[in-house]
Amino acid sequence: MKKKLSMLIIAALMATTISGCGGSGQSESKSAETQAAEKAETQAASGEVESKESSDAADDGIDYSGTITMFCGTEDSKAFDAVMAEYQKLHPDVNIEYIIWENVTDFETMMTNYIATDTLPDMYRGQVGVVQQQYAMEGYLLPLDDLDVEGNLVNGDTSLIKYKDSLYSFPMTIAYSVTLCNNDKLKELGIDLTYDNYPKCMDEFVDLLQKCREAGCEYPFSVAGSDTSSCTAWPFQYIYQVLYGGNPNFYADVLSGKADWADPEFLKMFDEYDRLREYMAPDTAAKTTDGQKADFISGDTIFFSQTASALTGLRNLDPDMDILMIPSSFTEKPEDQTLIGGFDDGISITTGAKNPELCKDFLKFIASKEGCEIYCSNSSCVPTVKGAEIDSDPAFRIILEIASKGDLPNSAILSRQWISGFKELLKTGCQNWLVGEEPQSVVDKISKEHTRLMEASPDWVQNFLADYEYK
Repeated sequence: MKKKLSMLIIAALMATTISGCGGSGQSESKSAETQAAEKAETQAASGEVESKESSDAADDGIDYSGTITMFCGTEDSKAFDAVMAEYQKLHPDVNIEYIIWENVTDFETMMTNYIATDTLPDMYRGQVGVVQQQYAMEGYLLPLDDLDVEGNLVNGDTSLIKYKDSLYSFPMTIAYSVTLCNNDKLKELGIDLTYDNYPKCMDEFVDLLQKCREAGCEYPFSVAGSDTSSCTAWPFQYIYQVLYGGNPNFYADVLSGKADWADPEFLKMFDEYDRLREYMAPDTAAKTTDGQKADFISGDTIFFSQTASALTGLRNLDPDMDILMIPSSFTEKPEDQTLIGGFDDGISITTGAKNPELCKDFLKFIASKEGCEIYCSNSSCVPTVKGAEIDSDPAFRIILEIASKGDLPNSAILSRQWISGFKELLKTGCQNWLVGEEPQSVVDKISKEHTRLMEASPDWVQNFLADYEYK
């Protein structure tokens, strides 16, 4: 059975606010009542039902025809197709074409090429963060303020979807960074993982890995070592929970010279990561993300760290698999555990859009309650629009119960506020560590290169510190 998910479920994480928008285009020669009666009669005769938005749009001068080029991830097209099918009931002469990116690095590389060759797609769906803000700063994204869609959002941190107080990206999910579990395999091994007994700290998680090994799964934890994003999924979670948990101002302290990436607090992360390496397969360094998914579905491995969006790809491979998502459990003490989450999957319109007004109208439809429900029902997304309800994937059942009861405080996905280029340093460093480089050497290189990035972008550092609110 699927569980009904509404924004009330996640009220403990993000409180809703109340706002609305609307408009009407009435004829001067006829009353609104007369127009409505005539319209209803016409619709009844034709068997068609025209939406209010379509009626209002009839005389707005926008060309509602043509093809929207959407740059999105491998798993996103299904959700956009479903939204477009409904949108075409309003505007049947609109179509959508896709350019697919495979991972975040692929997205950023392709965007750099589009910018350099002045061939930007009309719209894109991408991870919100400092890179998107940089696109806005450099003039490659259209502001969305005139759409009046920000008021549709549940209350949450909008700092990563705005630049200079203008909205440049509309988020379609609340991203949870989690541990994904093959619950079919756990049950086969006689292990019952529930809301009441999921691991609350690193020791408990390692104990669970050992229990799986003793029950018959030799390498229960998976990392796709050939993919830098997979290599750093666990470190990102550790940083949110442990490093920032101990010092929420750590990054501001690095930028101001009070802390350093070579400090023991960060170095310790690799000691903890090493505790998991014992439970990774010998071919981990060469493992691809496709190989990781195959191992997970087959039960050769049971756990891996990633954002909840990874669920979509797994569902496409095995729709009926029993999957669980549990909070990251990498703190030293259970009482320090947090639930990691924030706005994500932002949709933007580029300055290269061939018909920007059409793209804005389509985005406004996606950002509506109806559009959000369609999009999220055809993806593994948690709705961001007030009042939107979907039949949530059962994989969310523990996460949503934790969120609804307010069991854990929230850790924001703050890494997306790091200086542009730093995530790549961390990803490369973790990959090098995974293949054998010493931790001290890794953090020394990260520290050195981060200093270089700071020196190359002094204005960014100054602006970050000027706007930063110490916690």
